[in-house]
Amino acid sequence: MNFNKLFDYSQPLVAAMTLLVVTLIGLAIYGAQVVYTLKLADDTIEVTGSAKQSVVADSGRLVINLEAKTGMSNQDEGVRNLEAAVENITKYLAEKKLDDVETPAGSTNATYFYPERGEAVQTGYSMTRSVIVRGGDLELLSELANNTTPLNGNGYTVSIYGLELTYSKLDEMRVSLLSDAIADAKDRAEAIAANTGRGVGPLRNATGGVVQVLSQGSVDVNDYGSYDTSSLNKDVMVTARVTFGLE
Repeated sequence: MNFNKLFDYSQPLVAAMTLLVVTLIGLAIYGAQVVYTLKLADDTIEVTGSAKQSVVADSGRLVINLEAKTGMSNQDEGVRNLEAAVENITKYLAEKKLDDVETPAGSTNATYFYPERGEAVQTGYSMTRSVIVRGGDLELLSELANNTTPLNGNGYTVSIYGLELTYSKLDEMRVSLLSDAIADAKDRAEAIAANTGRGVGPLRNATGGVVQVLSQGSVDVNDYGSYDTSSLNKDVMVTARVTFGLE
């Protein structure tokens, strides 16, 4: 093969091919410069920051469930027993200085006997009422949750499904934690940018995440937020997704 002809620009084909190659290289370089310039025009860094603070629950909610069962003919007796129970329990709570009390309407359901063969047979009624008490005396509420003896009476049974413990200043704390989370995000952005020789510019956008109220030391977070109501000691955590400009 005569390689000299490959560089003989007097040949029309060689000249045309050379021009095409040079043009393509030029376009590639120009294109790369354009993409890089556009990227620089909108250079940002997006990071997630978080902030956490430990709190102690200061409010409690206790639901006292009452149930009376009757036969087919003495339903009125069950109603009277529950009315008396609600009255006695609310009076007892008032004596203990627990006056934030709610007594929702009750419900009545038929009870049945299910023989091995044949249709179900109604045997009577199951009636329920509840007393909801709220307060800041968590020690007293805990005593009630663990010992229902003062609430017992004739003609009904008492059951309690745990004491809900909450923190009353959560809304105020969320604002301060969000600010701390944004500051944490900026620290992370600066650490990342420093490795590339860049600096962090002004904040472009910030979105607060959901609030996580966890039992102290727990990492059981949820995408939709969580609120632990069983623990006295809690961790409140907030995240923020933040975008900064780069300098």
